[in-house]
Amino acid sequence: MKDVRRQFRAATVLILIIMPVGIAGYMIIEGKSLFEAIYLTIITLTTIGFGDIVPESEVGRLFTLCLVFAGLSALAFFLSSSFALLFSVEAMARRRKIRTRKKIAKLNSHYIICGSGEMVDKTIGYVLNGAQIRRKQYQDASFRPIKTWLNRILGRPERGRFSRLRRLARRLFVQYLDRFVTHTTLLDLIVVVTEDQEYEERLGSAGILVVAGDPTDDDSLLAAGVARAKAIMVMLNQDTESLLTVLTARNLNPRLYITAATVEAELKMKMIKAGANVVLAPYEVSAQFLNSATLRPAVNDFFNSILFDQETDHQITQLELEDKSPWIGKRISDLKFSDRYDAGVIGIRLGTGDFVHAPGGGRILREDEIILTVAPGPMIPKLQGECQPAGRNEMRFAAFQRLAPFRETKTLDKTLSLEESEAAIELMSKHFVICGDDHIIESAVRFLDPSRPFVLLSSDETLTEAWRKRGFRVIYGNPAREDVLKRAGVEQAQAIMISMNDKATAVLTVLSARSISKSLLVSVTATTDDMIEKLRRSGADRVVSPFHVAAQFVILATTRPEITDFLQHVLYNEVTGLETAEFYMENDSPWIGKTIQELALAMRYRAGVIGIRRGDSASFIYAPPLDHVVKANEVLIVVTPMEYFDEMRAKATGHADRRPATLRLQVDIGASGIWSHDLIRELIDQHGG
Repeated sequence: MKDVRRQFRAATVLILIIMPVGIAGYMIIEGKSLFEAIYLTIITLTTIGFGDIVPESEVGRLFTLCLVFAGLSALAFFLSSSFALLFSVEAMARRRKIRTRKKIAKLNSHYIICGSGEMVDKTIGYVLNGAQIRRKQYQDASFRPIKTWLNRILGRPERGRFSRLRRLARRLFVQYLDRFVTHTTLLDLIVVVTEDQEYEERLGSAGILVVAGDPTDDDSLLAAGVARAKAIMVMLNQDTESLLTVLTARNLNPRLYITAATVEAELKMKMIKAGANVVLAPYEVSAQFLNSATLRPAVNDFFNSILFDQETDHQITQLELEDKSPWIGKRISDLKFSDRYDAGVIGIRLGTGDFVHAPGGGRILREDEIILTVAPGPMIPKLQGECQPAGRNEMRFAAFQRLAPFRETKTLDKTLSLEESEAAIELMSKHFVICGDDHIIESAVRFLDPSRPFVLLSSDETLTEAWRKRGFRVIYGNPAREDVLKRAGVEQAQAIMISMNDKATAVLTVLSARSISKSLLVSVTATTDDMIEKLRRSGADRVVSPFHVAAQFVILATTRPEITDFLQHVLYNEVTGLETAEFYMENDSPWIGKTIQELALAMRYRAGVIGIRRGDSASFIYAPPLDHVVKANEVLIVVTPMEYFDEMRAKATGHADRRPATLRLQVDIGASGIWSHDLIRELIDQHGG
């Protein structure tokens, strides 16, 4: 870039020399006036030559020839260097940075992401995908009346003559109108700070606001507008740098909401002390998600549909009841969420920070409460507008620190030998098999209760011995072998959880487990993106990508913290004593045919139904009404005190030890059939036999 600037300066100097020489020469030699000399010099250098003014003497013509040779070379040199200066990659990048600085200067209450690499990639990708979907939803809602009007004029595009031409006319007209419609998405409010110049160029060329600099440096964060930002997400590769970034950000903006990701879970408390509001360890978050997907698949699907599935019709949102909100003092039933918004309330955060789950219609809303509502995407802006006081467009953002509930690692006094474990497993059914050897499995097992029906399987002798000492039933062996899986009781098990460092072993374990049981629920982690589809094709029901999950939770914890708190409060929390359970309505369930009101779960168990998975599909009814009649094969998603779970399960099901028939309702069991013998042989060869 320095060479281009040097060439441009040299070319400019040549032009500035040649132009006066040409003007002076024509004035002296040809006796032209100043205007005529300037005119003749310009048309000569540009080779236009209109012929209205020409050199008349022999000396003048000779001077013109010299001017043409010298001037054209200088002009060509000037134009080429100018083009390089204006349109080079470096120049365009510099102009993009100037535009970026101007855009950032206009932002307020925005979000900053610090870092680079896979974690940031997944976060940006998640936001990009969401922005595209939200934009399409907004367009559909905004242009629906226009499309109806076009249908009346042009006729439906799929019918009649010239259907292709009518479709083209419709599309062009809507695209033209879209130029005048602005809709802000989360992507428009994100600024990335990264030291990686190549990464900065890649994000910048994609239209994302990027600041190139060290996130631990004050100037870099100030350039990203940290003083005006609402929140910052710190996702650096080194925990020490993340810690320093948290300290720097907190010092620059005491009210900033800070979410940090740490590689080592042991550093979470240090991050909190440094000023972070929420600290997430990617492997720990993935382990919790994998646990949920295996032990409570319907509950996992329910929350995933309203939290992370951006293509679903319904999303969860938080509605703040600030001072002067028109909803304060009204009952939930008065607002008619279902009739007016096709929405439902699944929880309320009280002013004290506690939560109420599945509130009844008679509950009166109070100031400083936050309503957690599930509603169609296009309805969410309407709900927010009617909930908030007139003239207010921005939600408050409480910047207090959120501490995850402390959970002890449980250990039994009695331990079993490997032989005793095998004998005990032979008598088990509907249990959960957990196998693997990586950090995710270690995190997943850390907080499991050995007294519950778990069987742990690994080829890592150190891990199996540690698990055995905690009181778990343990099998030592290669999980990819069918005989080892059968020793773990996979034939009678309800589900299996798999997480391994070796890709081939993971795929072979899924294949072996599926060959043993076609109705077994199989959850597995994918170490890389290319493994996701392979594991699905091998027969896995749920494939968890650690960085995908961690990125989703970082976005959720940063942009919708009250919802994150509610999730921690009700999903499985030994401090609050609550868990979210799933009850399968098999054909012999005594609850079938009764309404939710007749079940009286709130009165009998202090429990509430927040959702229902329909029996004929994987779709959900969110915050179902009390007059909903429970049908066969439906799955009730219920928040209940842990002390009542066993009693409720016994009364909800008409059998004791049978795997639910709809456990794998949403999964195509025949998907594993596309694996060829050669591909399986290749995996076996990679595995070593």
